[in-house]
Amino acid sequence: MKKHLFYIFILLLASSEPTLVSAQNDFFDDLVMTDEIKQQAQEDIGRMEGQLKAGEILDQKPIKLRIDENAKIQVKEDKNKEVITQVYEIAPFGLKWLAPKSEIEYMKVILTKTNVKDSPNSYMATNLPKPLTAFREVLVSFGNTDALWRIAAYGNLIEDDSNASKGLEEYQKFYDILKDKYGNPQEFFTPAVMNVDEEKKAEDGTVSHSIKQVLLEKGSDGFKEKLMSGESTLFSTFEGDHIGVTLALLANADGYTYIIIDYKNLKMQDIELKEMYDAL
Repeated sequence: MKKHLFYIFILLLASSEPTLVSAQNDFFDDLVMTDEIKQQAQEDIGRMEGQLKAGEILDQKPIKLRIDENAKIQVKEDKNKEVITQVYEIAPFGLKWLAPKSEIEYMKVILTKTNVKDSPNSYMATNLPKPLTAFREVLVSFGNTDALWRIAAYGNLIEDDSNASKGLEEYQKFYDILKDKYGNPQEFFTPAVMNVDEEKKAEDGTVSHSIKQVLLEKGSDGFKEKLMSGESTLFSTFEGDHIGVTLALLANADGYTYIIIDYKNLKMQDIELKEMYDAL
């Protein structure tokens, strides 16, 4: 009880005599008290002083602030601040190489998820900025790093003859374009092997048969059927400015021929290798 009365006595002195607050250290020096009591008293005085000041503020009339509606807020512009804008290289069909999926969607391209072996995060893309009527579908792949690194275009289905003459004509047209644009063309053709029964007549009139293997050249009769079965393959590669391109002629099970152009950004391989190097 005496302890509490002592605290009240000190607080009353603090509220009635402002000078006591500034001289509180001298006051405590003249008293025989423990450090704990001194600290408690100081805290009580501090709270009382805060309450008094708060009361004074509440008793004051509110201050009206004048706002000049015509005044303009000026923001100091840092001219030395560097603004970094990501610039992507132009890709086929008006797309952007190494751009993330969000950037491609921002271009109003419609992406529909699809599963492609060895190409994670692949989508069928429609509403392209620069579509070509020669292609029925375009596939885009962003890989594991969310960067557009592959574009594959599937040509229209062509109703063709046994020689695949129309398909070869389409293939040659795009071969010339890609050769001119990307350069370094290399063609790879695997001819089908045909077993031909060869008949031979001897001088005595007897007839013998032997099997002769003949390579079926492109454009020959039956070439389309060999494309359908996979016995014949025809494709070309091109490379320039870190872009690798493959052009192929194929035929589906229904006998339609069509081309595929597969673009790959070769910079992606360097980026992945660098990330592996940094991680290791």
